[in-house]
Amino acid sequence: MKPKRIAVVYGGYSGEAEISRLSAAMVLKHMDRARYEPIPVSIDAEAWLAHLNGQSLEIDRHDFSYELGGLRHRPDRCLIMIHGSPGEDGTLQGYFDMIGMPYTTGSVLNTALTFNKLYTTRIMRQMGFDAARGIKLNPGSMVDLDGIGEELGYPLFVKPNEGGSSLGVSKVKAPDELQAALDLAFSKGGSALVEEYLSGRELTCGVVCTGGHYQALAITEISTRKEFFDYAAKYDYDQTEEITPAQLDKNDYLRCQNLSVEIARAFDCRGIVRIDYKYDAGNFRPIEINTVPGMTEKSIVPQQAEACGIGKSELITALIEDEALAVSDS
Repeated sequence: MKPKRIAVVYGGYSGEAEISRLSAAMVLKHMDRARYEPIPVSIDAEAWLAHLNGQSLEIDRHDFSYELGGLRHRPDRCLIMIHGSPGEDGTLQGYFDMIGMPYTTGSVLNTALTFNKLYTTRIMRQMGFDAARGIKLNPGSMVDLDGIGEELGYPLFVKPNEGGSSLGVSKVKAPDELQAALDLAFSKGGSALVEEYLSGRELTCGVVCTGGHYQALAITEISTRKEFFDYAAKYDYDQTEEITPAQLDKNDYLRCQNLSVEIARAFDCRGIVRIDYKYDAGNFRPIEINTVPGMTEKSIVPQQAEACGIGKSELITALIEDEALAVSDS
């Protein structure tokens, strides 16, 4: 049987492009070459290119095809590894829907909604999940700094409302720090989210949403020497300890996994997602949903899968084929 052509799409228009390239490199390294012909495809503001046989071939955006050896070729499926825009905000998903290209993430609605942190937490709260309270602010708008502090208290977090990898995030301990934190968040583009501070342990749980099944992976606890789990902490492994599986009471461990599946179902997630929490006094408070989580060699989701007895190749195959995984007890 001829191997399926799988485009591994990476890059993007945000500060997460470098992490996207590392995620794509891991996927390309561990993809089952007996079943698949991988096609690295980079997307950035300058060009969309397929990289094959030492050549960089322009993607025809009418149908996502490319020309090689005098013939036009089109992938059978696209594995999206773009963190941030346009791969995690619904933009690429809408384009693929319009040209009839299968892909590996949630839908336009799922990705666009979860990319907006404030809308995600507000809807979570409406659904009964104990998510953080927050306020959205736009660049150039009048800001009542005193009112924000009165409503949310200090400390609090300021972050870009649409973005990832903790880029532009600040922990604000006092009113005189708030404006600088807002300016930093605005500098990353779009609106800012001012969110109440949640105390407790930092936990995250991956969920594989394939074949109509939702399977929680192992839970990871994140402990950092830095003030909070910012971009530097995420990718400087000397600053951070990631404990997988997290050391939790068995009942709490299962509650977190079940909650993660419940949230993934509620938001109609597809592919692989990761849900972040603060855990304190027996309460799991969801922070956000990552619909295209990091998949580098050292990323959290591959660690969680390995703790469940799932290798990287098996995980990638389940994602491509949209097949349910058999997961052992963590």
